[in-house]
Amino acid sequence: MALVHVMGFGAVVCAQESAEGSSEEGASASAGATIHGRVMNRVTGEVVARALVVRTGNDAATLTDDRGQFELPSAGTAPGLTPTDLLKSRRGGIAGNLFVGVVSARRPGYIQDGGRVETGNDGNLTIYLTPEALIVGHVTVPGSDGAVRIECELYRHEMSEGRASWDLSGTFRTWATGEFRFSGLRAGTYRLITREEMDRDSMAMGPGAQLYGYPPVYYPNTTDFSAASAITIKAGETAQANVRVERRAYYPVRIPVGLATNTGMQLNVYPMGHWGPGWSLGFNPMERAITGLLPDGNYTVEASTFGESAASGVTNFAVKGAPLEGTALRLLPNASVTVNVTAQFAKGQGAEGDGQNATNVPLNAYVQLMRLDGQRVGGQQGQLQTGERSMTIPAVPPGNYRVKVMSPGAYVASMDCGGTDLLKQPLVVGAGTSVPAIEMVLRDDGGEVDGTVLEAGSGGPQSDEPRDIVYLLPSGETSMTEPQVGLVQSGNFRILNVAPGDYVAFAYPNDRNGRGEPAFGDETFLKKVKEMGQAVHVEAGQTVSVRLKALASGE
Repeated sequence: MALVHVMGFGAVVCAQESAEGSSEEGASASAGATIHGRVMNRVTGEVVARALVVRTGNDAATLTDDRGQFELPSAGTAPGLTPTDLLKSRRGGIAGNLFVGVVSARRPGYIQDGGRVETGNDGNLTIYLTPEALIVGHVTVPGSDGAVRIECELYRHEMSEGRASWDLSGTFRTWATGEFRFSGLRAGTYRLITREEMDRDSMAMGPGAQLYGYPPVYYPNTTDFSAASAITIKAGETAQANVRVERRAYYPVRIPVGLATNTGMQLNVYPMGHWGPGWSLGFNPMERAITGLLPDGNYTVEASTFGESAASGVTNFAVKGAPLEGTALRLLPNASVTVNVTAQFAKGQGAEGDGQNATNVPLNAYVQLMRLDGQRVGGQQGQLQTGERSMTIPAVPPGNYRVKVMSPGAYVASMDCGGTDLLKQPLVVGAGTSVPAIEMVLRDDGGEVDGTVLEAGSGGPQSDEPRDIVYLLPSGETSMTEPQVGLVQSGNFRILNVAPGDYVAFAYPNDRNGRGEPAFGDETFLKKVKEMGQAVHVEAGQTVSVRLKALASGE
């Protein structure tokens, strides 16, 4: 059987002209100049032959030779600039972003890679492609003889601002042989599940006949998403994952909805107390009821409508060998959250530092409510309009939230909601309840943290390439404040508008290199960071300089 490879795009880079044969002085580079380079395997360091290298606009392309080398005509350069000038710009001799063109490389068996790119002293490029990882396997369906094809879903473990989530990475319906193949994967941690599939033969037997189907299976063979085993793969690796589904009796389920609505409705169905994907029911607007089919078991269904008048509800129910007519689900209106902003500015946000008081300062603040419960991510958002000191975030579903604030040139000095300090505790939004207004104070007299990051395992500074990120993690036991970050460039970093307080500073490998984001929600990781990081105390308006050693991969 032929295997289909996904064609992944390789690194996208700024290509600089070769300086060979050019003079330090002279006219601009000719339009006939060429871009030279090679394509290499990012993991093994081997050259990649027969890779397609394409110039921006798809107006020029070539294949690498057996040595991984390529040559493309240049798109030209800026008037009055020589190739030597372009090399100087890379070394800091000329300000600005000067480049000849943009190229991309791709080849079957490799994934899109926007990571490390090197430009030699002669201006030649090296483009690194990352080999794809694969998860392949077989779904056994007893007695189906290949007639039943199962939908498989793959979820990838992601970190966003230090919070973990499982995001859908891809779907694959098994071939008639029961085999599946997820290709083009990045290194990482995954979970594999199967979706529900009805037995079509039982559905064709006529009214009143017993219906059968295949409930979800969570690799290797569990009944809910939280208990599924993780599949960890590295770049270029292939993981094998086999599962077996079982045919079970399904029964009709009908749950009336206690709110007159003809709008769409989002439903989440899962085993009681174990949120996760795999199960499904639908909303019938004509009957104003949630309907579908499920096997025996205890379940939870969450329902929510959309728009400014959105409402939410949740109920538990059990299916016990017979059709279920459930108790009506009551939908309650979602809450509105008001945020009042007080500015205590010495300079004046958006002004010229003229010492305006808070009542005259034009504010620019963006607030987002980030969900914290379970695997779910996302949230509501609001923004101050010109001249306003208050915003309302409508239709916030029940749940626990972290309040994320972005205000250029300022930091959050305090944030209170009905006596709850939202810098330390989550915002709790109940079903059908009102939420006290959030009282937020912004200041612009934050401190600054700068310094140098040394290579892991050495005492020397880092290279020009941005390889690490410095994090300032609040050192308190509990915090809803996201860490402040600074990108390390040429071994140096600078973080502005730091709120006064105590922090732990540490440098962590940049996600561009495929090593992941810090797991701030993991207690083991936090303990290790506090042991290995550097304590930093910041006062208002103070500049603190530190020297950090980059954490090695895996630390």
